[in-house]
Amino acid sequence: MTVSLDNGPVVAMPAWKRWMRSPYARHTGFLVGAGITVLFVFVALIGPFIAPYDPLATDLQNVLQPPGGEHLLGTDRYGRDIASRLLWGAQASLFVALAVGSLSLLFGVILGTLAGFVGGWTDRIMLAVINILLAFPGFLLALAFVAIRGSTLTNVILAVTLAYTPRVAIVMRAVVLNIRPRQFIEASFAVGVSTPTMIWKHVLPNCLPPVIVVATVSAAFAILAEAGLSFLGLGVQPPAPTWGNVITDGRPFLISDPWISISAGACIAVVVTGLNLLGDGVRDTLDPFLRNQTGARALK
Repeated sequence: MTVSLDNGPVVAMPAWKRWMRSPYARHTGFLVGAGITVLFVFVALIGPFIAPYDPLATDLQNVLQPPGGEHLLGTDRYGRDIASRLLWGAQASLFVALAVGSLSLLFGVILGTLAGFVGGWTDRIMLAVINILLAFPGFLLALAFVAIRGSTLTNVILAVTLAYTPRVAIVMRAVVLNIRPRQFIEASFAVGVSTPTMIWKHVLPNCLPPVIVVATVSAAFAILAEAGLSFLGLGVQPPAPTWGNVITDGRPFLISDPWISISAGACIAVVVTGLNLLGDGVRDTLDPFLRNQTGARALK
């Protein structure tokens, strides 16, 4: 595509050049986090198709085999292939991360917007509820919910969503309170714009960037929470292949056969680190002050 001007035709910049000049391309943490996240999603989607063995198939003649040979990461005490269980377990972690991130973002945005924009008793009641939930550590709140409701994947998702929605809501409320007194909001009210239209067209677009960052971090904590609940026997029940269950299977053999738990723990650590780097990178590039600092470091 070309645009003709008085001083000659100007060729539009290719998309890849625009990307290379964007702040995201200059942020090392964002690139590393995005790479790890994309790899994690890719492996979770194709894992069941490339897994060399059935993750539930037992082989009592090859129990606790060390890494190498036919079993790349070894086998557990039932002879199940560790690599296959990790590949299948990535799907459960991805599903929990996406579900918790989406639900916490949805409910947190609704609660935070109502509390910050409506104000009055609505704000006081919602803020009281949010503060009560924030008073409990997120993992303990999820642990109590699952202990009451039962150990299923649905209950794990609901429990972690309940634990981390208040964090999204409190950030959303703070951003809405910052935007609410601005002149363009008052001008829109003066010309007769309704409250729902005001929230949808003017408030949400200005509030979502920092809230999306919090939701990204919540997805990382969701993977940790799911693994922790499974490790305690309150998550997805064995013999389902999840990273937390793999760590639990290797717990009695931490001294003699540590590779079982270490392999699953390494997967969790890498993915959670990647999601945190991705969230930090998005925050840095969306914040003008932090973006200028990042650009200054990139030029040095």
